[in-house]
Amino acid sequence: MKEFEYHFECQRCSHCCSGEPGYVFLSKDDIARASNALSLGKEEFLSIYARKIDYGMYYLYSLKERDNYDCIFLSPSGCRIYSSRPYQCSTYPFWKGVADTKDNWEMEKSSCPGIGRGRKIEKDEVRRIMESNSANNPMVVFKR
Repeated sequence: MKEFEYHFECQRCSHCCSGEPGYVFLSKDDIARASNALSLGKEEFLSIYARKIDYGMYYLYSLKERDNYDCIFLSPSGCRIYSSRPYQCSTYPFWKGVADTKDNWEMEKSSCPGIGRGRKIEKDEVRRIMESNSANNPMVVFKR
C-alpha cells in the first residue's frame, strides 16, 4: 500500500446502505448471526431477506433491496440488524478497490462522508481488515 493516512469515522448517514443497486453477499456466519438476531430459522431468514444471485454453476445469497435500492434492513433510524449486520457491511470502507490505494480512498470520499474524519486507522489494522474480508467468503450453493 502506498504511504498515506487512513482516517475514518462512520457518520451513520446510510449512503452505503441506499440509493444504488449492489450486493451484500452473505457468509454462513452472517446468515447465522442475522437469523438469530431476528429469532428466525436460517431458511426462513433467507426466504424473507435474501435473494439468490446466479453465478453460473452456483448461487450466492445477497440481502434483498427495496425498489429504491435501499437495503431491506435500512429504517429511518438506521440498520435494523446493526449489531448483527453482515461482515461486508461492518468492514466498509476497508475493502479492496476502496482502501488499497490513496486514489481509490480519496475517490470514495464522494460517497462516504466518514472517510477523512475521525481517528487515524493504522495501516496494520487496515491490512488485517482487508485480509479478513478475503477470508470471509460468501456461502456458495451449487446447482444440481
